[in-house]
Amino acid sequence: MKTLAPLLLSLLLLGCSSTSDMYLSQTPLEVTDENISDYWVQTNERFKFNLPIQRAIGKNENGHVTLRFLIDSNGNTFNPEVIESMPAGMWDYAGVKALSKQEFAPADTNRLKMPVYYTQTIYFKGE
Repeated sequence: MKTLAPLLLSLLLLGCSSTSDMYLSQTPLEVTDENISDYWVQTNERFKFNLPIQRAIGKNENGHVTLRFLIDSNGNTFNPEVIESMPAGMWDYAGVKALSKQEFAPADTNRLKMPVYYTQTIYFKGE
C-alpha cells in the first residue's frame, strides 16, 4: 500500500493541472519570491473555493503547502510538485486545487512572456 501512495498522489496532481496546452516561448527560468514580479503578476490574490466533504474531513487545523510549478508563456500553471506540506499530506489536494485557481499575467518587464519555474507556499485556515 505504501508504494501506491506516491503513484496516487502523482495521478491526483497531474489530473488537477491546467488542461490547456503548455506553450513555452523559451526555456523556463527558475525564479524566487524576490524576482517573480519581474516576470509574472498574480491577478487574483484572494479567492475561495469549497472542498468536497470527503476531502474536508479533518481540515479543522491550519496548514500550508509549498508547491513548485511551471508558469508557461501564456500564464497558465503546469506540473505542480508538492515540496512541503504541514501537517504532512493533509492540505496537498487543496494546495493543488488552489494553484489551479490562480491567474498570472506577464509583468510589464516580461514582454517576451518568459516561462518560469516558481515555488510558492499557500497557507490554509482550518474551519
